Amino acid sequence: MMQNDLLQAGLHGSFVADGFDSLPAAALPLRTGGKLVGERLAVKDVFDVAGLRTGSGNLAWRDEQPVATRTALAVRALLEEGAQWLGKTVTDELTYSLAGVNAHYGTPVNPSDPARIPGGSSSGSVVAVAAGHADIALGTDCGGSVRLPASYCGVWGMRPTHGRIAADGCLTLAHSFDTVGWFARDARLLADTFEVLARSLVPADQAAFALHVPRNLLACVDPDVAARFEASLPALGERARFVAPEASLADWAQAFRVLQAAEIAQRYGQWAREHAASFGADVGARFAMSLGITREQIADAQRIRAEAIRAMAHALPERTYWLVPTVPGVAPRADASAQTLDHVRARSQQMLCAAGLAGLPQVSMPWTRFDGVPVGLSVIGARGADEGVLAAARAVHDVMRDAGV
Repeated sequence: MMQNDLLQAGLHGSFVADGFDSLPAAALPLRTGGKLVGERLAVKDVFDVAGLRTGSGNLAWRDEQPVATRTALAVRALLEEGAQWLGKTVTDELTYSLAGVNAHYGTPVNPSDPARIPGGSSSGSVVAVAAGHADIALGTDCGGSVRLPASYCGVWGMRPTHGRIAADGCLTLAHSFDTVGWFARDARLLADTFEVLARSLVPADQAAFALHVPRNLLACVDPDVAARFEASLPALGERARFVAPEASLADWAQAFRVLQAAEIAQRYGQWAREHAASFGADVGARFAMSLGITREQIADAQRIRAEAIRAMAHALPERTYWLVPTVPGVAPRADASAQTLDHVRARSQQMLCAAGLAGLPQVSMPWTRFDGVPVGLSVIGARGADEGVLAAARAVHDVMRDAGV
């Protein structure tokens, strides 16, 4: 399906990157399996595809990139299993945002409510799935760029354990946080995609497991969302209970921001200085901030990160998972004030930073809607417990769906 066809199919804004129209012959691998035959695949424009340039959401960056000679491992693996190429999707510039707004390509339209942002930086990929144009869409998740848009657009999304999926051929924003991630139309396809990328199997049924609801994360949630969430917990029976971690999420989120910014400055600092005029205002401000991070800030943040890793390892023993709304509430309106957006972003980062700091797997699943606008529910597990997280998320979703909550 070409770009014009997609736009004519009822989407009121573009989620596709330019120059994507067909899959070059050099990028088409031999099919080695059939797990994903017929499933339509969209790919965030940070993954190399042989014969195409990787634009990463910034025109100046795109102009400097050579045409890729190899296809990213994740993309190739899905194509080898029979996935049907759809195209490349819009990303926030060099993926440095959670909004989904792009000064060069525009903002992909949130199908649940066109007046609201889709969430970023994997905004084009999430919209491709939410609008029904793709069955699977690859994204990346550094600070929440799969989990948050999955919640905002009402689809399934996964951030795997850091390093679990090979990122060869994929632009990363901050190397110790970035993961390959993806969206899918349903739980089965989300798990099938993991099985292909991780070369592992997800159990059909999860063995007995516990669900812990962390009060500190729940305290970040909008009151109406928290009330509906707590009212839904009895459907899960005795396996769900509240816990009260002592960690300061504000400190954890600040540590994440510092370390992420330091890694971004290390990787992109010189280029960002030389091309400052190429960025949209919001992304440009973030890059400028990253250049001012000090060694003292980094040392303090590394200490907090080590504490977070220990705390999360203790909080998530085998077959124990955290259950919480993915983000504070519904997607903000696109015309919301800067103050409102900053407030939502700060609370979202507090909820998302636990998995980010500790490199943990997290699945965001469709859960509920407020005036037609979705909010997702998340299951978080220990490092390497990706298969269990997927199985537990599917079980939770099925229980809540059957109970009508």
